[in-house]
Amino acid sequence: MKLLNVTLAGLALIVKSTQAFAPQMISQRTSSTLSMSSSNEQSNLSTRRSILQTVTTGAILSTTTATAFPSMAFAAEYTPKFDDMKQIYALAVTLDSLKVKVGDPDQFETALVGLREFNRAANFYPGYAKNFILKSVKASADADPRVGYVRQASSTIGSCQELLEGRQGLFGADAAKEAVSRVSKAQQLLGKFLMESGVEDSRFKDFVATHS
Repeated sequence: MKLLNVTLAGLALIVKSTQAFAPQMISQRTSSTLSMSSSNEQSNLSTRRSILQTVTTGAILSTTTATAFPSMAFAAEYTPKFDDMKQIYALAVTLDSLKVKVGDPDQFETALVGLREFNRAANFYPGYAKNFILKSVKASADADPRVGYVRQASSTIGSCQELLEGRQGLFGADAAKEAVSRVSKAQQLLGKFLMESGVEDSRFKDFVATHS
C-alpha cells in the first residue's frame, strides 16, 4: 500500500507540473506562431497524455497485482521436515519397550508407571501432530486423517492403563496378550502417520516393515 501511495503521489506531481508550465509556454508565442503550431501542440499534448495514462495504468496495475496476489511473489510452500515431527517417530519406537513390559504380568506395575504418566498428558501427541499438519494444510487439521491416526494411537495406548489395572475384566496372561495387541495396533497407526507425513526418511520404511 505504501508503494502504491508513493507511486500515485509521484504521478500526481507529474500531472500538476505539466498543467502548470503549459500556459506559460503558450503565452510567449505570437498569435501567428500559435495558430500555425496549434495542431502540433494538440497532437503533442495528446501524445503526452496518452503516455502518462499508460505509465499510470501500468504502475497501478503492477502494484495492485503484487498486493492482491502476494502468494505469487512472496509465499513459499512448507516442506515437511523430520525435525518437525520427530516426537511421533520417537513415540513409535519407544513403544517396543512398552510392549515388552505389558506382555509380562510380572512387569505390569512398571508398565503402569509409564502409562499413568502418558495419560496425564493424553492430548500431547495429537496436538503435536496437529501442529505439524497445520504447517502444510493451514486449515481443517483436526479433520485430517493423519491427525486421526495419532489420536487413535494415543487413545489405544492410554486404554492399557485400565486394562492392566484389571478394570476391563482381563487379568494375567489374557490382559498381557490384549495389551500387546493394543500397543502393536498403536504402532501401526503411528506408522501410517509417518508414511503419510510427507517426510522422506528410510527409518520410517524400516519401522513400518517391522511393525506391519
